[in-house]
Amino acid sequence: MVIIKQENEWVWMELRESHFLVTYKPNTILDLQAAQTIIREATELAGDKVYPALTDIKDMPSHPKEVRQYFANEGSHNATANAILVSSSINKIMANFFLTLNKPTVPTRLFTDANKAIKWLEMFPVIARPALVQL
Repeated sequence: MVIIKQENEWVWMELRESHFLVTYKPNTILDLQAAQTIIREATELAGDKVYPALTDIKDMPSHPKEVRQYFANEGSHNATANAILVSSSINKIMANFFLTLNKPTVPTRLFTDANKAIKWLEMFPVIARPALVQL
């Protein structure tokens, strides 16, 4: 069940009871400032909780190294786990390569099937946001 929906120039966000869904708009190109805005808005939307995240990047081209690093490090503070939805097995192989270079700080897996991704996310709880994490 969807609790809250929000959108900006780059993504659609849905806060659900069990997870946070972020879907990148088709052909979205990000720079570091856009990535920071997305994380800030997602953090504000989630409020005092941290959710497992389903991140749909199926229609998104690759983005610069600094953006990947930001999402892998700072962005991971806003999720208890991250299931990344890609469009094909080939994209999954490429994304796995990027994950080995930019290791996320939370459990992260790649999926081509949204239902399998959501099932995997069920292992991870929604938790209270630690007081040290600033917006």
